[in-house]
Amino acid sequence: MKSILKLSTVAVLLASGMTFAADAETNAVTGAHSHYDSWNEKKQALKDNHGLDLGMDYNMLGFSATDAIGESSAAAGALRVYGQWDLTESDSGDTGGLVFKFEHRHKYTDSAPKEYGLVDLGYVGFAHSLFGDQGFRTTHLFWRQTLLQERMVVYAGFLDMTDYTDFYALASPWTDFNNAVFSSGNGTIGGLPDGALGVMAGGFFTDSIYGSASIIDAKGNASDLVEGAKDLFDTGATWKSLELGWTPSKEMLFISNAHISLWQRDAVGNDDEGYGVNLSLSGLIGQQWLPFLRAGWAQDGGAMYDASVSAGLGYIPSSRSQDMVGVAINWASPMASTFGGLDLDDQYTAEAYYRAQVTPWLQVSPSIQVLNHTAVDIANAKLIEDKTDVVFGIKARFEF
Repeated sequence: MKSILKLSTVAVLLASGMTFAADAETNAVTGAHSHYDSWNEKKQALKDNHGLDLGMDYNMLGFSATDAIGESSAAAGALRVYGQWDLTESDSGDTGGLVFKFEHRHKYTDSAPKEYGLVDLGYVGFAHSLFGDQGFRTTHLFWRQTLLQERMVVYAGFLDMTDYTDFYALASPWTDFNNAVFSSGNGTIGGLPDGALGVMAGGFFTDSIYGSASIIDAKGNASDLVEGAKDLFDTGATWKSLELGWTPSKEMLFISNAHISLWQRDAVGNDDEGYGVNLSLSGLIGQQWLPFLRAGWAQDGGAMYDASVSAGLGYIPSSRSQDMVGVAINWASPMASTFGGLDLDDQYTAEAYYRAQVTPWLQVSPSIQVLNHTAVDIANAKLIEDKTDVVFGIKARFEF
C-alpha cells in the first residue's frame, strides 16, 4: 500500500483535474517561465536530490450571513507548510520518512469562521471547522513506514485522524465543502483529534479490499505537542478507529471507495465515553461526476450529532478541467449530551460551491450555505425555532 499522504495528493489532482502536465502545457503555449515555475523546479530538485517533497500555501475564508444573532461576518487566514521527507528505502522498494505540517491560523475579524456557526448563528455545528484563531499548530509530525512492497503503511507520532478515517474525494474543508457535515465524520465523530500522539496501521488485503486501525490521544493538542503528550500519559484517554473498505484499485483509493468506519472515544473533560459508526459510498463516474452518499450514527463521545446523512456530488466542467462544482444536502439530529441535555429539533444543511483554478497558484471558491435549524441564542439564553440562515462565503488558496 502506498503512503496515504501520497495517495491523497494523487486524489486531489485527479478530482480537480490539476496535473503538472497541464501546467507545463499552459506554459508551452504562452512561452512564459514564471517565478512560480522556477520555485516549482527548486522544489522538484529538493525532492530528486534529497527526498524532500515540500509544499506551502496561504488560505483565506470570509463569511457573511443574512440573519445573524451575533456578528454578521467572520474572516480568517491560515499559513501552512507541509511535506514528506523520505529518509530510508529498502531493496524491496519500501520507504520510511518524516511527514510534517505546520500551521498558523489567525482571524481577521472579531469572530472567526470556526466559531461563527454556533456563536453568531446559533447553529449546532461548524459552518467551517478549521479557520480559527489558534495561532501556531503542528497537526502532523510522524514517521511513515511502508511495508510488504508498499501494500501496508504505518504512521507513528502526532497524527490527524481525518487523513485516514472516513475519507472521500471532497472531504477537505481547505479546498472543497466548508460545512463540517460534508467532511470526515459527517459531524458524528467525537473529538476529531489532530496533532494527537498515536499509531495508525493500514494496508490492502487484496487488490481492492483495504483496512486500517489506529489508537491516538483522545484530546490532542496541536498548539502544544508536549502538553498534549503529557495529558495523554496523565489521563490515558484515547480515540480509536477501525475501518474496512473497497476500492476498484489502489490508485483510486481516495477517489472511489465504499467503507465502514468504527470509532470509540474515552471520556474527556465534560464529554462522556462514546462510540459510533460511519458509512460512505463515493466514486468517479465518466471522469467528471463525483457523487457520494454518507451517513453516521453516534452515542455520546462529544459528537455534534447522534445521526447524520449527507448526499451530494462534485462535477468537473469539461471546458475547465481544473475546476470543481460541489452541491450537497444534509440531515442531522443534534446530540443532546453534547449540548447540556437540550433536546433540539432536527436540522437541515445545504451547500453549493464553485472552486475555480484562476492561475496555477491561485484557487478561488465562492460558496453558499442554507441552514435550517433551532438556533441556540447563547447571549440571551433562549432558543429560536425554525431559523433559516443563508451564509455566503469566499475562500482563496495561494499555493507556493
